[in-house]
Amino acid sequence: MQKKYFFFDIDGTLSIGQTMVMPESAVRCLTRLRAEGHFTALATGRLQASAAGFAAAHGFADFVADGGYSLTLGGQIAEMKSLPVQECIALIERLEAAEIPWSVTPVNERMCVTSDARYLPFAPPEYFPTQLDPTFDYHTLREIYKVNIACPAGQEAEIDFGTLPTVRYNRDVLLIEPTEKQKGIRRMLDRMGIPDEDVVVFGDGSNDLCMFGQGWFSIAMGNAREALKARADYVTDPVDRDGLWNACRHFGWI
Repeated sequence: MQKKYFFFDIDGTLSIGQTMVMPESAVRCLTRLRAEGHFTALATGRLQASAAGFAAAHGFADFVADGGYSLTLGGQIAEMKSLPVQECIALIERLEAAEIPWSVTPVNERMCVTSDARYLPFAPPEYFPTQLDPTFDYHTLREIYKVNIACPAGQEAEIDFGTLPTVRYNRDVLLIEPTEKQKGIRRMLDRMGIPDEDVVVFGDGSNDLCMFGQGWFSIAMGNAREALKARADYVTDPVDRDGLWNACRHFGWI
């Protein structure tokens, strides 16, 4: 069997929604893929430190995280870069002027910090713990990995994001995070000397669109956004209905 190189999104693809909980069939699928000699990696928008916890729990030594801005190879960070700091600072200044609550993740840790107490009611309980520090001065930051904005769905047009990429986390919170997973995958492939025809990508969300149409075989979950399904080479069943297992069995990879 020809060795394949699989890249999986996490939320909604490997795990059910944003729970980080994988169905038994997905766990079994990964075990079988590895037993057959295939390469398995993650491709996620999550912070490297957040992805690392999931990776360690499920046997991934290699992954693209931070929406393509970081590479972890053999369990070690090979590359990691910040969002453009000055653009993020200018955005936060505009948010403050408009009295829109915010928080930031300034380090590679599962945390975020804000000087604006009004953000706390918006902080998703399943997301990074939020620290309130009235003395926090974001102008001094040298790295920014996430900006979290209290922005109910439908109010995006009220904010000038400049050229910064946005991803909706839930109906109340919008994230500034990279949306270049395909570039991270490409850098990993180049490092490893892997041809495009041996690559398979799985996804479900709008931030996975960038991975599809790159010359890699693309599979959308049954619970995926319609735009992703339209661009996919194949659409499988939803993640909680054995989507990964069924797709890999369908193509004879397991």
